[in-house]
Amino acid sequence: MDDYLDEEERIEKLRGLVDELCQRIRGGKLTLSEAKKEAALVRLKAERLVPFEMDRFDLIYGARLKRMIEQFLQTKSKDDSSK
Repeated sequence: MDDYLDEEERIEKLRGLVDELCQRIRGGKLTLSEAKKEAALVRLKAERLVPFEMDRFDLIYGARLKRMIEQFLQTKSKDDSSK
């Protein structure tokens, strides 16, 4: 089905996937390992949606997901382990 989407629709779909994952990370609904797995799955979906834009994906969305995981889950994980 993704084959029939134009470029703008593909980017919008990808943005939605990333936004949804960011909300789940921020909301504390995922563990650190779950978030990393979900981020990898989003990247795989990106490869199908925008295969020639992966450098841009990594620069924009990959960096955003990494920052969200570090900010909301890795610091939480460190805090939990120090108790």
